[in-house]
Amino acid sequence: MTLSALLLSLAVSAAPSQELPPPPIYPGPGKPGAAPTLLLITPTAGEARCDGGPVALVRREAPLPTAVYGNGNAPLPITLTFQLDAQGRPFGIKRADASEWSPNRLYFSDADVIPAFAVSRFAPGARKNCTIRFEPQQVAASEAPPQRAMRYIVAPHPRLSGEQTIFRRFHPADTNCIGAGNPKVRLRAYPAFENIAVAPGSWAYAMAAFDIDAKGRPTNVRIIGSDGNAALDRASVRAVEQSRFAPEARHGCTYPYYRRSEETIAAPTSPDKASFRPADARCPDGDTGWTSMPKLQFPAGFAERRIEGWAIVGYDVAPWGQTGNVRVLAAEPAAAFGDKARDIVMQARQASSASGRTGCIDIVRFVMPQKGKEPEED
Repeated sequence: MTLSALLLSLAVSAAPSQELPPPPIYPGPGKPGAAPTLLLITPTAGEARCDGGPVALVRREAPLPTAVYGNGNAPLPITLTFQLDAQGRPFGIKRADASEWSPNRLYFSDADVIPAFAVSRFAPGARKNCTIRFEPQQVAASEAPPQRAMRYIVAPHPRLSGEQTIFRRFHPADTNCIGAGNPKVRLRAYPAFENIAVAPGSWAYAMAAFDIDAKGRPTNVRIIGSDGNAALDRASVRAVEQSRFAPEARHGCTYPYYRRSEETIAAPTSPDKASFRPADARCPDGDTGWTSMPKLQFPAGFAERRIEGWAIVGYDVAPWGQTGNVRVLAAEPAAAFGDKARDIVMQARQASSASGRTGCIDIVRFVMPQKGKEPEED
């Protein structure tokens, strides 16, 4: 069985995870023992430029916000390099900023920055030598703007202590509808999400605000925050209006709905792996014989947005089956697929042989399964 065939089962064993480990906390310089503050981080994209000139964005997919405890350090900006194909899709996406650990840096979970950017689309026309810079906007949870607070609360993320502070940022001070005052739900209605169109790879939310009358019926229902999906906004209002609660008047209530695309974004066309094969290779194409494979996973953030990819990896194999000299020869639509493929090949093992193998080339495909269908077996 080839490595490519084995990886068809990748998406099943690595379904999009909703729970990531919380980011590490590093003490701020000159502030030993200082109590950390819960910070809301929103990576915000600047102008994209290709070949020295600006290029127009047709659809911008904003990265999901995140939160971290910090002691005053500032997060570093994230700079990406990329190219555009004829349809305006980014590919060849790589981080251009240094990633070495520093005690003066605020670390946060930025796993959605590159996947969200890979979903964005520019004006048609192939372009090269492109860059874009994301500035992480940092604000204390107690001062978070309501729109940022809403998007963070609704977005999938690991729950942190102190998030109640963020939650209260978009509720009136005199609300009696949160905390101990949560109304008892008699009927919770939901939109017909399957009828709400969303762009491939995108995520959208709508936050409805409302009051409850003495008979338990929602009143004054309105949208106070959303990503701008008008169909989701309208459906959310109707769903709240159809909901029912215990017969007790409340005010300052909220409820969110969100819609995530279920459409897969196929990987760019891959080249023939044979074109990467060295002239002096001693690695029969049908004799790879993988006997051990690590847990197969997508690079962080890409499975959640259903973005497929591939990587062409070169490697040698020792007589006892251990891989070595593992190197990424090509990867799309982002270098992260190459990094993950290299890790997989480095940990994999092949059958033993008399003299080992050199100049081996394999393509690792990261494939999302079709809904309701299992990957085919080799």
